Amino acid sequence: MAKAFMYHDVRDLCHSGYPRRLELRSFVSTAQFKCQLKFITENYIVIEPQYLKENLKEDCAILTFDDGLKDHYLVAEMLCEAQLKATFLIPTVAVRDREVIKIHKIQFILATISEEKVVENIFDLMGSDPYERDALWNAFSVSSHPNNWWSKEMVFVTNFLRRHDAGDMITDKLFAKFITKDEKDFCADFYLTPAEVGHMAECGMTIGGHGYTSTDLGNLNNQEEEIKESLLYASSFSAPPLSFSYPQGSYNDDTIFYAKMHNCELGYTTRAENITSDTDLLKIPRFDAPQTLPLS
Repeated sequence: MAKAFMYHDVRDLCHSGYPRRLELRSFVSTAQFKCQLKFITENYIVIEPQYLKENLKEDCAILTFDDGLKDHYLVAEMLCEAQLKATFLIPTVAVRDREVIKIHKIQFILATISEEKVVENIFDLMGSDPYERDALWNAFSVSSHPNNWWSKEMVFVTNFLRRHDAGDMITDKLFAKFITKDEKDFCADFYLTPAEVGHMAECGMTIGGHGYTSTDLGNLNNQEEEIKESLLYASSFSAPPLSFSYPQGSYNDDTIFYAKMHNCELGYTTRAENITSDTDLLKIPRFDAPQTLPLS
């Protein structure tokens, strides 16, 4: 039986100026990660994904880390010391171009001011009258996730900023108003640098793509450039097989088509399932490790 495990932030509260953001269930502290890594190595054989199909009879695991976060440099050092390898999936715009990706802007906005205040600011920037506000609220405050634990305000903010035509503009304005206008300085603390990514690759870690801007591909009309640019940048660090993680787990038939066209062989989803002999390697399921494995 094979499983792939997915991580995002591995960061201690004392090293974050935005502790509310780390309350999200997909994040772990360094101590919790070490505990989970111990559990994984005691119960699974950690393998590189290109050897997946030939190891399905074993209890094996693949480790993946999304978003190109500064935390992952320390993670790579820990893995290297333990003689383990993992795949790190990076958004090009964050690592190379030093711009904060949209989903992170939303998270930091919500970690800085109350959800209710974010909603008020969105309505103010939209210049909405009461009727329009009700219509927007009804359209964007419903979660598509059956086990949703977010408040309606958090669902509204996330859905609106990600999917409304004015979402990009309003996200940028709120981030500049409540967080910072200097994205490059912010990125220096939050994302890996190209040099750090290169060193991780030299230590045997696989570097894959997570989109150029890490946008929601399933709702994007023109996906090719987003995928092509991401895989091209990842290939400057790692040799084939090329890997790609679908941002927010969103993909469709076009996504798979363009991933194949640009020589991607391993694609990661967010479906929580075991990997079997029938698994399409461009649709590899992953368990969210912080919500799946013991934390202590």
